[in-house]
Amino acid sequence: MTENELREKVCAAAREWLGRRESNGSHREIIDVYNSIRPLPRGYRMTYQDPWCAAFVSAVGKKAGLETILFAECACDPMIALYQKAGRFEERDFAVPRPGDVIFYDWEDAGAGDCRGSSDHVGLVLGVDGDRIRVIEGNKSDAVGLRELHIDGRFIRGYGKPDYLGLADAPERRERENEREESPLCPAEEKRCTLTLPYLRQGDTGECVRSLQALLIGRGYRCGPWGADGDFGPATYGALYRFQRARQIEIDGVAGPDTWQKLLLG
Repeated sequence: MTENELREKVCAAAREWLGRRESNGSHREIIDVYNSIRPLPRGYRMTYQDPWCAAFVSAVGKKAGLETILFAECACDPMIALYQKAGRFEERDFAVPRPGDVIFYDWEDAGAGDCRGSSDHVGLVLGVDGDRIRVIEGNKSDAVGLRELHIDGRFIRGYGKPDYLGLADAPERRERENEREESPLCPAEEKRCTLTLPYLRQGDTGECVRSLQALLIGRGYRCGPWGADGDFGPATYGALYRFQRARQIEIDGVAGPDTWQKLLLG
């Protein structure tokens, strides 16, 4: 299977459990699949009363036959530690995930800067549409449910990045390796060239908003008395609106690809 087919296999396995809930006991199959994982993480056999968001993600990996790359755990922070140990944890809140990636949340995230707090919840990314991330989660209001949120939205702790390519068919792996070998750029330059900047609008917060504000201020558009504070409020909206009007970009008060290009390249 290709990398994308493996990602879709995981998403499809997760969707099959959509609507399972505690109230009718249908979530018990998920717990049973988790408890069948060997070795059982930390030797702990989950009960049907335990919080089960991490168990859901782990059970999806087991169900899809990909438990070697979707690291099994029954709690969020220990699961993060497994991805960190493997060098497969994306710390940046504003990263753009791919289907099959694991998204971690921190409900105490203040919304300013890159979150480094303890994780309270976890789900699986189903896809990205524009600036919106679609996620499926276990134990969401005691059921398997869906969520949508902005890229770099508040409460994002980070992303686990399972190594789907490592399990993909050999020809695809070789092709990707050849692409890297043929590139004349150093790794840091490659990363800069492939960076995807998020759509930002009023109400968003975080480091990407702070960067947007700094660019606007650098071009003479004030973002209010607090400057680059990471809070996309009315003053930042007004500055962006004026910039878009002056540069003859679509005037919508949203920082999209055209706006980022003008801000970065002039």
